[in-house]
Amino acid sequence: MPPITSDDVEASAEFTPAVCRAGYLQFSGNRNFTNPCVQSRAFFWCKSGKGSFLVNGHEYTLEAQDLYLLPWNRNIQYQPDRDDPMFTGHVHLVPDYRPGSRWVPNVPHQPSDEGYNSPDRSDVDWPELEGVVHFKINAGDNIALLLDYTIRSFLRSKGSNESEARHLGSLLVGELLRLKNTDHTAAQRYPEELLRMVAHVEARYMRSITVSELADMIGRSRSHVLKLFRHHMGISAKHYIINRQLKQACELLLSTTRSIAEVGQAVGISDPYHFSKLFRRHLKVSPSSFRTNHGPISQPSETQS
Repeated sequence: MPPITSDDVEASAEFTPAVCRAGYLQFSGNRNFTNPCVQSRAFFWCKSGKGSFLVNGHEYTLEAQDLYLLPWNRNIQYQPDRDDPMFTGHVHLVPDYRPGSRWVPNVPHQPSDEGYNSPDRSDVDWPELEGVVHFKINAGDNIALLLDYTIRSFLRSKGSNESEARHLGSLLVGELLRLKNTDHTAAQRYPEELLRMVAHVEARYMRSITVSELADMIGRSRSHVLKLFRHHMGISAKHYIINRQLKQACELLLSTTRSIAEVGQAVGISDPYHFSKLFRRHLKVSPSSFRTNHGPISQPSETQS
């Protein structure tokens, strides 16, 4: 299997990646299921909720904004949390799909499926990206936006556009390698106090966090908190919290049938009028118009992912 580097991802003639399956899946809290042998490298992204999964017998936890790269030929079992089952995005990448071969926009999940062990499809050697690889991302990160775009494009075309699927595959490989190279170094540029506050917001944004709460958590003044966010994040601490709430609100508007008021409550903004006002002020559109213009998102069946 030929190795790849981040310097010549798209120019390399040694492999031709392609997206062969993609979708969203809202798991049910009372159902586990297993796919015995999936022949893809998959991006598995938890957008909300939680749970766990086993790959080849090894268990991994799953919470909001966890992104996993899963290995080729994997046996995977999904275990959603009973009270808060995960809502996930899945993008299946065939790292080397031979040009000129018959295009099949699907991925074998067991030996009896079409294309299993096809000579036209194969894995490649990705140094430092073997096995199960975990990243922590935010909804606004480039990789997250690209994954969402890829899923929506695939659902729209049902995978019929081979050229688009191959272009998206190359873009995802490039973004994956950039993420690998920056994932550990980017966080080191931020003060430890700021990282603690960001993690606190990520875990508790639905409880209407205040700047004073962040200050108390790190034992510093409000002005110190404001200075850290403004200097390192480019926005105020209050706006950072609101942005996180509204990102989740967007996900819920597109992926659920909850009312506008229920979406606001779910992200920690209990007053429907205030929620709609904040949404319009920051996103320049009302929550109902956002849902009309961008959703709903169809979901694949629950038997495969």
